[in-house]
Amino acid sequence: MSTLEWILVVGAVVAAITVALSTTAGRLDRLHIRLATAQASLDRQLLDRSTCLRNVATGGVLDPASALVAVEAADAARASIGKADQAERETALSEVMRTVFGDAEDVDALWAQADETRADLLTDLGDACERVQLAHRFHDDLVARTERMRRRRIVRWARLAGHAPWPYRIVFDDTPPPHLVARERPTLGPEVGHAA
Repeated sequence: MSTLEWILVVGAVVAAITVALSTTAGRLDRLHIRLATAQASLDRQLLDRSTCLRNVATGGVLDPASALVAVEAADAARASIGKADQAERETALSEVMRTVFGDAEDVDALWAQADETRADLLTDLGDACERVQLAHRFHDDLVARTERMRRRRIVRWARLAGHAPWPYRIVFDDTPPPHLVARERPTLGPEVGHAA
């Protein structure tokens, strides 16, 4: 091969490596951006869940003892967003909700006694619990994809991740109260709708 041919071969190899690095770096950057967005979305859904529980507790739906426990758990979870004890507080909140809404007959009684406003509060809480589960799964899926990408040799050797922190899962119990979620809202009679 002549010198010119060698130069062309080396140039083609360098160009291919540059394109591969650039493409991989772009994909990794997009994953980090999506992961940050998923983290913010999960935090927002967790905040919404604790707010909905607090609204139920202060809205006259629960008995005083259950309401007090629920408010304390909700406030502790809200205060822990983005902090080291967030997973622990969110797990505690899930446990409190499963205790407060753990009995099917009790939950049916809450629905039966609820006027339209209180029924809305219960519906909002059930919906918020389901959104937390979805956001949590989506976040964990993105963490796993980002981890796989960052373990690739090309990413490690070329230090394509830069100073981005290693992705991490937020491991907490997001299991909602089974009798509160995924149920059809009962039809309220006209006398109940005007009862508050």
